[in-house]
Amino acid sequence: MLKVIDLSNHQRGMSLDTLKADAFIFKATEGTYFIDDTCDTFVQQAKKLNKPYGVYHFLDQNDVIKQADFFLTHIKGYLGEAILVLDYEEYGKQGAQKAKEFLDYVYKQTGVKPLIYMNESDANSDDWLDVVAGDYGLWVAKYSQNTPVVKQWPSYAMWQYTSTPVDTSYFYGDKLAWQQYAAPKKTIAQQKEDYHTTGTRFEALRTLVIQADESFKKASGMHFSKSTVFDIEQICHTKTTTHACILYNHRKVFVTLHKDYVRKID
Repeated sequence: MLKVIDLSNHQRGMSLDTLKADAFIFKATEGTYFIDDTCDTFVQQAKKLNKPYGVYHFLDQNDVIKQADFFLTHIKGYLGEAILVLDYEEYGKQGAQKAKEFLDYVYKQTGVKPLIYMNESDANSDDWLDVVAGDYGLWVAKYSQNTPVVKQWPSYAMWQYTSTPVDTSYFYGDKLAWQQYAAPKKTIAQQKEDYHTTGTRFEALRTLVIQADESFKKASGMHFSKSTVFDIEQICHTKTTTHACILYNHRKVFVTLHKDYVRKID
C-alpha cells in the first residue's frame, strides 16, 4: 500500500521532499481553459525523488471530448509514467455516461485506462456499471476513519481519507501496480495502427494544436484550423505517439499524426 498526496496550484511553492508520501498526484487541467502552472514543477520534483506520480483533469460543464483533448494536449509528456485521473465532482458532474465518454476517449487516444475520482455519495447515486465494465478504476473520497462502501465497483484503487493538512489517500497496491495503471494497455504495434506512419502532406480533420517541442508538453500558441493542408519534413515515433516535424512561420514545430486528427493526402 502506498500513501499518496495530491496537490495543485493551491499548494504552490510546496517542496515534495518535506512531505511524507510514497507517491503524488497533481492537477494538470480544468475544463477547456485552465492549465495548472504548478503541475510540471511538481512532476519534476517527484521524478527527482524517484516517486510515482499521476496527473488529473477537473471536469466542468463543457463538452467532455473537448475537455479530454485539452487534457491530453497538456500531459502528453507524462504518458507511460503517470496515472491519469478524471476528477468528477462539484460543478463538473455531468452524469456517468458523460464521464465514460471522457474515459473512453482518453483510453482510445493513449491506451491508458484512467481512474475516476469522486466521493462516496456520488459513487452510489448514479449508474456506474458501464464505467465499471470498462475497467476504469475508482479513487473514492471519504473523510472518515471508516472505509468507504461502494455498491457498483467490486473494489477501489484508492481511498482519499483526509484533506488535512493536504489531500491524502491510500493506494491499494505497490509501485509495480502503480506502473501498470500508468502503462498503455495497447501494444506498440496496436498504437501505430492509430497513426499515419508514412506521407508528406496531410489535412487537419479538426483544430490541431501545434506543439513547440516534440515532448508535446509545450504548446506553441499556434494551431491549424479544420481542413488546413500542410506539408511535413519528418515523421517521428515515441513509445506513445507518432508525430510530424514541420516548418511553420519559419519555426520548427510538431503536430500529431493520429488518424482521428489528420488525413493523409500524399
